[in-house]
Amino acid sequence: MADDAAARLFRGGVPDAYERLMVPLVFQPYADDLVARAVSHTPSAVLELAAGTGVVTRGLAAALPPESTLIATDLNDGMLAVAERRGAPRPAGARPVAWQAADAQALPFDAESFDLVVCQFGVMFFPDRPAAHAQVRRVLRPSGISLFSVWDSIATNAVALAVDEAYRRVLPDAPPNVITRVAHGYHDPETIRADAEAGGLVVVALDEVELIGEAESAASAAAAIPRGTPLRAELEPYGPEVSDRIEAITAELLEQRFGTGPVRTPIRAFVVTAHR
Repeated sequence: MADDAAARLFRGGVPDAYERLMVPLVFQPYADDLVARAVSHTPSAVLELAAGTGVVTRGLAAALPPESTLIATDLNDGMLAVAERRGAPRPAGARPVAWQAADAQALPFDAESFDLVVCQFGVMFFPDRPAAHAQVRRVLRPSGISLFSVWDSIATNAVALAVDEAYRRVLPDAPPNVITRVAHGYHDPETIRADAEAGGLVVVALDEVELIGEAESAASAAAAIPRGTPLRAELEPYGPEVSDRIEAITAELLEQRFGTGPVRTPIRAFVVTAHR
């Protein structure tokens, strides 16, 4: 994440729930896609921003060339702790990872240090996105590449949509939640492009990527967002019964739409490729 307020949204049990529930449901499919794109550039020095619990990091560590270096950063110590624990021991042949707490808007690295900067689903949480892109440009080498992904609208992501519907049923007078407001609130391609270019990057591709998210059950999918995202912090003041009710309604909606048993749901995001 990119500031202390955002980092606090991932406190408590969120990192563990994020890794256990959110990663298989929505993050792993895009991590596989992003790692494949990253490796295609044959980078020698890679920086990851907003690494979370390390789903992209683990893929990069296994797939990068043996001579490459990899630094994974996040502002939230709790996320990094889960990432380090989840990444050890490393698979045979995997690159060593340097883990470091860092603010994406004030990167503690020298200019022109990396030929690839990767960020999966972190940009929308940065308070000043052009400033973060400017930092990426600063640390990139002249031929360097920035790869980042952001979610498309909530209407194109079935589990998030069901959670939001349940939230509005249970809390009809509450303001828009962090999932609609932030996580899925940054999905206009022209705005995404303009912010990157305001930071000094040149966008060469902005791809709409639709994949499939999977969960072992509707109940498991329904628990992911209320427990493993900043929505957890927003729901805490209402008490556990409200969160439980939102999960139950979400599970009902998902079963109606996707049946009982294992759940496979559509997910859609934008993957951006830019350079200096």
